[in-house]
Amino acid sequence: MPGTTKRLLQGLLNKHREEQKVDVPFKKENTFLFDSEAFRYLALRKNGIQLDNEQTLSYIRSWDHSVNEYTRLMAYVVTRPLHGISKTLSLNEAEQLIRKLSRPIAEIARLVEENIQRARECKEKMRNNPELALQGIPQNNTVVKRLEHPRTVCMDDKCCRVTQDGDEQKLEYLSICHDVCYLKGVVQEKISDPELEYCEAMDPDTGKMFGIFSC
Repeated sequence: MPGTTKRLLQGLLNKHREEQKVDVPFKKENTFLFDSEAFRYLALRKNGIQLDNEQTLSYIRSWDHSVNEYTRLMAYVVTRPLHGISKTLSLNEAEQLIRKLSRPIAEIARLVEENIQRARECKEKMRNNPELALQGIPQNNTVVKRLEHPRTVCMDDKCCRVTQDGDEQKLEYLSICHDVCYLKGVVQEKISDPELEYCEAMDPDTGKMFGIFSC
């Protein structure tokens, strides 16, 4: 059974049972534990960090444990009755949320890394000029602007361009191809979503925007 997470999981399941009147068993047969040590080992090897035999054996045991848990999970899944996932709204909402969060999380990680770099540079300057400490540590801030309605953009050469931001390449959209687009079933931030075929701004024969729209 899980260590420090057992109490948290049990609390969530108890709350689910009380609010949704659905009892989810919490036992070894339907609980699967995956060790993250094996992934740390891969990260260490990729970065050229050498480990001694004892450390390597520890990571090997971790990997073998995760493999066994995965095998047990698959054996359990194939014995479960079929279920229409599309009918489970909570799972669909969770999937949509995960997809929508990928870009904000990446942007936050980039912003944090930029601020760390700026803080290091500021620290070096303060060593030569202590008075700079009075100005505080400079930071890059971001402002989230909520759109009034959904928009559709495309990756045509005249509609976007690739810009260089340090070591990172970014896609900059130059135009809004369909300013007010309420097409249903489209996943936010997804490139080449097949549902765009049904957008009123899209020509289904050519796969391009009609001339009356922005691009």
